[in-house]
Amino acid sequence: MYPFHPLTAHLPIGLLLGNAALTALYLRRGDRAYETSAFHCLWLGWLGALLAVALGVFDAARFVLGAGVSGSTLAWVNAHALVGAAILVVYWQAWQMRRRAPGILDDLQARRGYLVRLGLGVALLVLDGWLGGHLVYSLRLGVAP
Repeated sequence: MYPFHPLTAHLPIGLLLGNAALTALYLRRGDRAYETSAFHCLWLGWLGALLAVALGVFDAARFVLGAGVSGSTLAWVNAHALVGAAILVVYWQAWQMRRRAPGILDDLQARRGYLVRLGLGVALLVLDGWLGGHLVYSLRLGVAP
């Protein structure tokens, strides 16, 4: 059976990075269209990330239970999964902050926590992308012999 996680992982990454870029554009230029687009990228990216994590758990279970993954590879799989779960938590918090306070970026005090979450989310995305790449390209997990 084909692994579905790789098919679903890239779009949410792009949407969540797009959220950060559009938020920065809004802060720089003040055009509300950037902020609205950033919000849409945020919630669509989170929903896509939820699907990617769910399919990642499914694919990982298939590899671990079926192929007998070594202990060191399992540690990398677990790290990738934990960072993926952290991404969901961080972006869920950001989404809820923005949903409950649509003008959060216009309030200097309130936006600090929101921007910290977006920055942390980007850092986690980069880390998790690297971990996933390491699993595939270095450890050859899911790559046919």
